[in-house]
Amino acid sequence: MSMILRAAVVVVLVAVAAACGSAPDPASVPAPAPVPAPIEPPSDEARAGDAALTTYNQFWTVAEQALNAPTSRDWTTELEAVASGQALESLLADIENYAAYPAHNEGTVERAPTIRSATTDSVAIVDCVDMTDYLLIADETGEVLTDTANQVPRFQFHAQVEQAQPGRWLVDRTRPAWDEPC
Repeated sequence: MSMILRAAVVVVLVAVAAACGSAPDPASVPAPAPVPAPIEPPSDEARAGDAALTTYNQFWTVAEQALNAPTSRDWTTELEAVASGQALESLLADIENYAAYPAHNEGTVERAPTIRSATTDSVAIVDCVDMTDYLLIADETGEVLTDTANQVPRFQFHAQVEQAQPGRWLVDRTRPAWDEPC
């Protein structure tokens, strides 16, 4: 090899070696991914709140179905699956009254339930209930029986949901708060 060619090869090798060993430009190196915080499992109270809220929503689903068609069947079994105590007794009485008149509800109830407090076996729920588009209708005449002029259309609704046995929650007490608009 000629002297010039050897010198050129040495210069290229030195340049490549220098490039491989040099530190990268800090701006071109991505920052390391942050270490995620450990995932905390939900507390027992949070799990209780979730379970109670699920039962509360099921309570409303069954209650609306029953009040929309009170004479269609005996609603006791479905209601006993989601309610007990005063909540069950009050709802069964309403259904019985509607069936005796006869009347039924039509429309939709808008709700926004939140958990006010929770322990592992008892959860207090407060809901904003909007009954603006929910009317009581006489079966025989179609007359609107709801006193829309004097009824508070939006109000707070309080419910106490209790763990009846492990894994089984029931709405036990309810109280509409007509004097607490939302």
